[in-house]
Amino acid sequence: MDGDFWHGNPKCYRVPKSNVEYWTKKIEGNRARDKKHTKTLKRLGWHVIRIWESALRDEEAVATKIRAAMMRHINGETT
Repeated sequence: MDGDFWHGNPKCYRVPKSNVEYWTKKIEGNRARDKKHTKTLKRLGWHVIRIWESALRDEEAVATKIRAAMMRHINGETT
């Protein structure tokens, strides 16, 4: 699960008004690291499901996303 603030959810993240340069660089770095780690895990054969913190408000939608990813895996589909 990715925190909306710390991982910069594009649907709701807003740069804090103070120390803008620091936070912009920090969140961009977090996003780049997330992308790199996801790519590495996939290359190693893992199936990565990224879920935003705010998505947990709709538990059924999250469960549906996880079930769909599991079915793709079972059926041998790649994402």
